[in-house]
Amino acid sequence: MARRCAICERSARVGSKVSHADNVSKRKFRINLQRVKVKMDGEIKRILVCTRCLHAGKVKKIK
Repeated sequence: MARRCAICERSARVGSKVSHADNVSKRKFRINLQRVKVKMDGEIKRILVCTRCLHAGKVKKIK
């Protein structure tokens, strides 16, 4: 399973890690994904959803 939001398709971005000595190396900025129970198409599924979608109300969690 890809580390990608099931709603908005966001995934990790690539950037640079810069040390105090100004050495540069590649790194990943990973998004905050939560495993959530959601009712989709009449059935309950567990999907990975980013917190941006949860706060925006694009997904309704089932308890």
